[in-house]
Amino acid sequence: MIHCQNCTTRNSLNREFCWKCGARLLVPSGPAPFDAGLPFMEEHVLERISALEYSINTLTKRVDSMMETIERVAASNFIDHTMIETLTDSLESAGIDLANLESEWRKRIDSRILETEEVDRLSARMQRIMESYKGSDRQQFSLWIEKSYDLLVADRAPESIHFLKTALEHDAANHELGLLLAEVCFQNKEYVTAIDYLRRVLDARPAHFEAMFLMGLVQQRKGDLHEAQTRLENAVGLKSDSSAAHASLGSLFAEVGNRKKALKHLATALKLKPSAPVHFLLGAVYYDSGQHKRAIGHLRKATELDPDFDEAFYQLGLLCLEMNWLKKAQECFKTAQALNPKEGRYRKRVRSFSEEATGPDQLNGLIREELRLVKYPAPPKRTK
Repeated sequence: MIHCQNCTTRNSLNREFCWKCGARLLVPSGPAPFDAGLPFMEEHVLERISALEYSINTLTKRVDSMMETIERVAASNFIDHTMIETLTDSLESAGIDLANLESEWRKRIDSRILETEEVDRLSARMQRIMESYKGSDRQQFSLWIEKSYDLLVADRAPESIHFLKTALEHDAANHELGLLLAEVCFQNKEYVTAIDYLRRVLDARPAHFEAMFLMGLVQQRKGDLHEAQTRLENAVGLKSDSSAAHASLGSLFAEVGNRKKALKHLATALKLKPSAPVHFLLGAVYYDSGQHKRAIGHLRKATELDPDFDEAFYQLGLLCLEMNWLKKAQECFKTAQALNPKEGRYRKRVRSFSEEATGPDQLNGLIREELRLVKYPAPPKRTK
């Protein structure tokens, strides 16, 4: 038997072409006459050797090309590294503290990677919106979608609402577009408008988790807590492994004073995904129930998971103050003030876990991460 060089199928020795793919077999076909000997086979062997030589030559050229590219990149990296070292030395000579330079650099790299991923996800969503279009003027619809995409990428989400609304008016059944518009309205705090678009999606797809979850979040922020509870419970039922859904439902139960259910859902959220905001909310619930040591434990975990969580440090300081741990309280207050030096509330507020600190917006980061909400501009910094 002999193997085909193209598809590796086994063939009998008396075949000239492969029975499966039809490729010519690069070996002697048929039984060789006894007196032919080796010369008869040399032609086929040399043919195979030539093919191997060609493959090796091609591979060698590709390796050489890769080596040249690697050398160019290495030289460029060496130059860039030398420039960075020179710049660092110059700044240190000028008396500038660069102790946090590497950590800030790594944070910026992570941020850029996340931005790239967000743009890719948004591009994929826009493509799905275009694929769902059922109207007659695809060209005009495409222009509205492209304009809204450009505005969203440029951190000008509120301006994109006009183009998204116009596009939806011409394709009211486009539920992908309706969900995107609801997300942008939700983040822009246009809750009534967001509810309208979410209802359209849920009327067509009652088991749509993202729409159900967003509806609960909007209703909670709008103040309709009964409706919010129903929607969030439905969302948890649709996706029981959603940390953000359990955390949001736990936050709602904490808001209405149902500590038992609040603790249950917040604990479930932590099991699904460790999160500083969830630890913070658990600290608030335990504080309200008089379990200060448990509250302190969760606040400590919140600061460990997020060393930049200034509110958690501040609340931890207040609890340490109540426990008469003065040195620890002073350290926490100092850290909170250093993380947010422009914030005057730390000198004005002495009450632990104010409504502002434990409101539903505390979970916005977790919600945005899980639902992969579109990129949205950060709110302006508060001033004194």
